[in-house]
Amino acid sequence: MSLLPVMVIFGLSFPPVFFELLVSMILFFLLRRLLQPTGIYDFVWHPALFNTALYCCLFYLISCLFV
Repeated sequence: MSLLPVMVIFGLSFPPVFFELLVSMILFFLLRRLLQPTGIYDFVWHPALFNTALYCCLFYLISCLFV
C-alpha cells in the first residue's frame, strides 16, 4: 500500500504505482545513457536481460522509497 493518493487528471484516475513506474523509467533511461559510454555492456552476456534487471531493481528501490 502506498502513501500516495490516487491522482485524477482530466477525469482519468492514476494509481500511485503508475507514477512510480514513470519515475523508475526516467531513471532507467538516464542510467542506461550513463552506462553505455563506460563500456559495461561489453562485459554483459545479454544486454536486454541486463536492462530488464536494471529496470526491475530501480522500480523496487523507488517503490520502497514511497512506502
